[in-house]
Amino acid sequence: MAIVYSLIFLTFLCCVVLTPIVIKMCKKYNLVDIPKDSRRVHSKPMPRCGGIAIVVSTLLGLFVYYLITWKIPSIAMDKKFIGYVIGGLLIFIMGLIDDIWNLKPKYKFFFELAAAITVYVFGIRISGIKIPFIHSEVINLAGWLDFILTMAWVISITNAMNLIDGLDGLAAGICSIAATALLIVFITTSASLEAIIITAALVGATLGFLPYNFNPAKTFMGDCSSNFLGFTMSVVSMLGFAKGYTMLAIVAPVLVLGVPIFDTAFAMIRRILKGQPPLKPDGAHIHHRLIKHGFSQRQAVLILYTITSILCIIAVSIISADFWKLIILIVMSVCFIILGLISMRKQKENATNDTTLNKEFMKEQDNKKHV
Repeated sequence: MAIVYSLIFLTFLCCVVLTPIVIKMCKKYNLVDIPKDSRRVHSKPMPRCGGIAIVVSTLLGLFVYYLITWKIPSIAMDKKFIGYVIGGLLIFIMGLIDDIWNLKPKYKFFFELAAAITVYVFGIRISGIKIPFIHSEVINLAGWLDFILTMAWVISITNAMNLIDGLDGLAAGICSIAATALLIVFITTSASLEAIIITAALVGATLGFLPYNFNPAKTFMGDCSSNFLGFTMSVVSMLGFAKGYTMLAIVAPVLVLGVPIFDTAFAMIRRILKGQPPLKPDGAHIHHRLIKHGFSQRQAVLILYTITSILCIIAVSIISADFWKLIILIVMSVCFIILGLISMRKQKENATNDTTLNKEFMKEQDNKKHV
């Protein structure tokens, strides 16, 4: 555990120090995001590649760990670690090109496919499935099927985290919460060392970036980082359950990534039904809808943080809860979210009414003065 805590602290410190440097670099080379359409909720130019600090901090922390432990067989990384690094660099390069020159979706797909194939070749794959509460044994998958599922999982989660990155601190915060939950799960279930170490590095880096990215943000993370976060989460989730295939380790990644997964699935279905390309950007994601319903950026982000936290608590709780306890917990969580949304909506309406009354009162006072 001391190694895990040390790695979290190292990557956190690196990201805190590196992010201001990256912000200055973005301003110097004009790597800024201009609010030029309705999808953007910021009102001024913003450095758009601040997330470079997340990627560098994560990989630097892993490199330091590798240098310290490569001669200690019991805690040294295996070839899967190399596969993750190569794939992560491919995703980072893709995102950076997209941030600078707007890469077309088909080329982004080729990069994502190459990264997914890389981790598959290095042994990171979905080779078996255990269906919770239904089938007690692991169902081994045929070679072609585990390849398809691995490609689909890596590409979908990579894009899911990218699509959710629409408000200050949203993607970084959700990733921090989800990665922390997965880290607890992995340690509890004695998952592979690679899963634990990579997740710990990611937790520290995203937490170190949040002070600069939370509303009001000083920088955006950019596609170079949001795609990297999604790719990393997809890889560690596969590494985490590859060893034991426990019910918890299979269900947990889906739960902790519930918000970006739902948002992506809903976006794909919505665009297909409208006859639009599935990857065409729009302003109808969950966070956009919350803003349109009157919530501020910070309120919308905190709502999605809360939902993610509840899903993560459920994921971690599954290890000690039976089926009916889990159902009760889910129902209670849904009720809590609904009550919270209603409460915040009423508060917004009351504030609007108060403002209207104040304006009417001031108008009456003006009329009396003129009389």
